[in-house]
Amino acid sequence: MQSHLTPWMVESAYRYCEAAKYLLTGHDMMAIAQLNAAIGMEILLKSFVARPNGNHGKIHETYDLDASMIKAAHLELKRSGRAAPKLDKHDLLTLFYAVPADVRSRLLFDQEEEWIERYRNVFTNARYPYEASSPGGYDDMLIYILGQMIERVVMWYREQGCRDVFIVCHGMTPADFQSKAGNEPEPS
Repeated sequence: MQSHLTPWMVESAYRYCEAAKYLLTGHDMMAIAQLNAAIGMEILLKSFVARPNGNHGKIHETYDLDASMIKAAHLELKRSGRAAPKLDKHDLLTLFYAVPADVRSRLLFDQEEEWIERYRNVFTNARYPYEASSPGGYDDMLIYILGQMIERVVMWYREQGCRDVFIVCHGMTPADFQSKAGNEPEPS
């Protein structure tokens, strides 16, 4: 399992996911929503190959990526014939394979592999919609998948004893905060 946690990266992925959900409520924003989900997915997957390099355990903790894990994932995909022609640190499938297999299994990421492969190049191929190589259609599946993965990561971080404010408070309602503080709401 992972020897360190990267909660700020998980929070960042969550924020991109929430932005994507918000963009779905606007007129003709599906493409931008999907792009935000791709960025969020990239950050979430990279969080498993990141190592703290500054402000460890504090606000604005910073990270370095373990490039050797990403290279190893690319080589693994190359052997199976599924690799991108060259190493691409935005390729979601490569980043997926960079996540240690035991972690992928524990967090049920393996059930998302087909979707991650399908959307592996959204960030690089769809960010400039005016280019000829840009895809012509969009959907919200990556947003849904990212949301599910974030929920599982947050629960796992809690199990690991992570005390980061985002992790601890994620999904709480105002009533949850009141009950934690011992201030039960008055019956109406």
